[in-house]
Amino acid sequence: MSDNNENTEAKEKIIPEHLARSNYFRIPDVSYFEEKNPYIGSENTFNYRIKPADDKLELSVWYGMKCFELSEICAEYEEELSAYGSSLIQIHLDDEYIIYKEKVENGEVAGRKTYKK
Repeated sequence: MSDNNENTEAKEKIIPEHLARSNYFRIPDVSYFEEKNPYIGSENTFNYRIKPADDKLELSVWYGMKCFELSEICAEYEEELSAYGSSLIQIHLDDEYIIYKEKVENGEVAGRKTYKK
């Protein structure tokens, strides 16, 4: 019976491949983060940092031209340090970028409208 429970738990942690891939950003494989490497990226005035912390992955998002330390963080997420957690971070990142694009379009955030709709 424990095999059935394990299989059920494993199935619950699978994200469909089309959702796990970003429409906007490429982030490193989870093995990159397992080595304690942070990853920082940007598009226009949308900035993000993915940082491993213990057994978690932390995503921070901010807007503007300043570095992480000098900026106001507008969104933060924390997920487990695993392939599953990395996929969730990717989804959060895409969601935040969509919010950013809407804010730029509405004039709420400074940024060039250079992205693809």
